Amino acid sequence: MKVTPIIGLEAHVELKTLSKMFCSCDASHFHAQPNTHTCPVCLGLPGALPVPNYTACEWNIKLGLALNCSINKYSFFERKNYFYPDLPKGYQITQLQAPFAINGYLDIDSEHIRINRAHMEEDTGKSQHTVVDMQDMTLIDFNRSGVPLVEIVSEPDIRGSAVAKKYLIKLQQIIRYLGISDADIEKGSMRCEPTINLEIITNNGQTIYTPLVEIKNVASLSGVEMAIEYEIKRQLLEWQKSGIIKTKTNKTTRGWDANKLQTFLQREKEGSADYRYFPEPDIPPLEFTDEQITKIKQSIPELPDAKKQRYIKDFSLSDYDATTITNDFETTQVFENIINISKDIKFPKFVANLILGPVKTYVNEKQLNISEINLDPSKFAILFDQTEKGSISMTIVKQFIIEAIDPKFDIMATLQSRGLFQVSNVSELEEFAKQVIDANPQAVKDYQKNPNSLGFLIGQLMKISGGAANPKLAREILEKVITKGLK
Repeated sequence: MKVTPIIGLEAHVELKTLSKMFCSCDASHFHAQPNTHTCPVCLGLPGALPVPNYTACEWNIKLGLALNCSINKYSFFERKNYFYPDLPKGYQITQLQAPFAINGYLDIDSEHIRINRAHMEEDTGKSQHTVVDMQDMTLIDFNRSGVPLVEIVSEPDIRGSAVAKKYLIKLQQIIRYLGISDADIEKGSMRCEPTINLEIITNNGQTIYTPLVEIKNVASLSGVEMAIEYEIKRQLLEWQKSGIIKTKTNKTTRGWDANKLQTFLQREKEGSADYRYFPEPDIPPLEFTDEQITKIKQSIPELPDAKKQRYIKDFSLSDYDATTITNDFETTQVFENIINISKDIKFPKFVANLILGPVKTYVNEKQLNISEINLDPSKFAILFDQTEKGSISMTIVKQFIIEAIDPKFDIMATLQSRGLFQVSNVSELEEFAKQVIDANPQAVKDYQKNPNSLGFLIGQLMKISGGAANPKLAREILEKVITKGLK
C-alpha cells in the first residue's frame, strides 16, 4: 500500500495599510481597545457604502507579481454570503471570478508549487470566548472587521508537511521584503488553512482518495506542520476503519487544538454555490493599465532568492551564511547597512560572521529583534581594520562587537587601557616560545610524531602572553623554534 498526502494551502495576509479596505477607519487593531476602530461601513450598518482602498489593491498586484502571477487588468469585487457573528453585514466583500492575480508559482527546493490565485477581500471581526458572572459568553471585537486581507491559494501540489512549512516561510519572507505586511502568524497578521486528503494505492492496485479536510485555527508554522502530520495519520486510520472515500459532498472543516495536538470536527464544508456569489453592486469594476502594472512591478525590491545568489557571488559568502542572512529581512537590512561603508572584499564575510555569531546569540538571549540594537557600522570597520593588521584576535572582536552596542563605547581607547593589542613582536614571541618548549618537553616530542598536536603548545604560549600573542604568528614562531632546536 502506498499513501501520498495531497496538500493545498490557503494563506490569509493582513496588509498594513493605514486605513481599512472599504472605509477610512484605522486598520491597526493589535492590542487596541475593542470596538474603537469602527464606523457604519465596517459595522455593516444599513445605507453605508464601501469605497475600495487603492493602495491595498496595488499591494495585492505587487504580491501577485512577486509570486510570478499573471495580473487581471479588469477585476471586480463580489459578495460571499454566509452568516457568522463576527461578519456583521452577513456577507464578505471578496473576489472569485476575476481576482487581481492568478496562475503563479513558488519553487521550494526541487518542488514546483503552483499558486491558483492571490485575491483581495476584507477581514472579519474577532470572537473572544470568555466567562462573565460564571456564564460562558462570546464577545465580538469589530476592530479587525474590514482590514485589507489578501488570500493566497496554492494548488494541491504539496506532498508533505515539511514542504508546506517551507512554502509558508518563503511566502512570509517575500511579503516582508515587499513591506506590505508583518506577516506575523503569532499576532494573526498571517493565517494559514491547510487542505488535505490522501491518495491511497492499495495492494491490489486500486487508487482511492480520502475525504477532503480543511484545517482551521492553526496559529504557528510548527502548528501547520504538526496539524498536517496528525491529519495524515487520522485520515489513514479513518479509512482503514470505515472505508469512506472522497465524494463531492463529504468535505469537512476541522479545527486544530494546539494543546491536545489534534484536529477536531467543526462543520461540513460549504461549496461555492452555498455562498451565492454575485458582483458587489456598490463597487464598480476596477481596471489597471499596462503602465500602472509596469510601475508596480518596478517598485518590487530585490527578493530573497536573488539577494542570496548575489551575496554568494559578490561577497563569497557560503550558501549557509547567505541563506541565513536573507531569511530575515531586518537582518539583511542591518547587514547591507554595515557592509556599504567598506569596499574591501573581505569585509562582508567578516560582518556576516559577527552577525550570525555573537550578535545573533546576543539578540536571542535578550529576546530582541536585530533592528532594536545599535550596531554602528563604523565600529565594525574599526574591528576589521585592527584584525587585518593582526593587532587583535577574533576572540576580542567577538567580545567588543557586543560591548560596542553601547554608543559611548570607544574601541581603540578600551583596547589600549586593557592592554589587549596583540603581541606581534618577533623577538618577544620567540622568547615566549622558548619558555613553552623548555616547560613542555613531552608535548614537543608529541609534536615531532604528530604536527597536529601543536595546538597545546600554542595554548601554553597564549597563556604565558596573557592572551596577547598573535595566534597566527605564534604558530609560525613555535614551528620555527622547534625545528631550529632539532637541527
